[in-house]
Amino acid sequence: MTDSSTPEATPDSGEIAVLVDPPVTAALVDELSHLWVRVTNAGGSVGFVPPVNIDEVRPHTVSILARVIDRTDTLVALKEGAAIVAWCVLASNDSPPRHGWRTMRHVQVDPARQGGGLGGKLLAAVDHVAREELKLEALSLKVRSGTGADAFYRRHGFTEVGRLPRAVRMADDDYRDDIIMWRELS
Repeated sequence: MTDSSTPEATPDSGEIAVLVDPPVTAALVDELSHLWVRVTNAGGSVGFVPPVNIDEVRPHTVSILARVIDRTDTLVALKEGAAIVAWCVLASNDSPPRHGWRTMRHVQVDPARQGGGLGGKLLAAVDHVAREELKLEALSLKVRSGTGADAFYRRHGFTEVGRLPRAVRMADDDYRDDIIMWRELS
């Protein structure tokens, strides 16, 4: 896999570079962990319930990146200048009959940059990597109900294919569904 593709000019922010499986360093772990904390504490549904701190998130980032290091999973990130502003992981399937698709996990856009099209740019980068580099046929993802994220993914070609009712416990009296979404790439 390549470490970046051609940077893309954006009118408000300069160039966006697409990183695919960049070298995993302590600095990358810190950068992704801090972004994950900001996304969670801004209300993003990315695996934690706010408030969360770096000490809670960092071990999960390390675990995720271990699967990138061993080439099991693929990290796709958008970098603007020196900062990663969006990222996600394409998690592989362990079962050979399921190697034609992957699950998008930990999809995150810097809260300070949301609403400017970075989410769509991240999905376009993921689509390119999935089709051209990984030769995938489809992508899946799960989103938490009540966030509006499912509408965003529908606009980008995903369809709801199922739900896990009350699968996410936000608080003692607040449960959300996991919405399972799917997108054919062919």
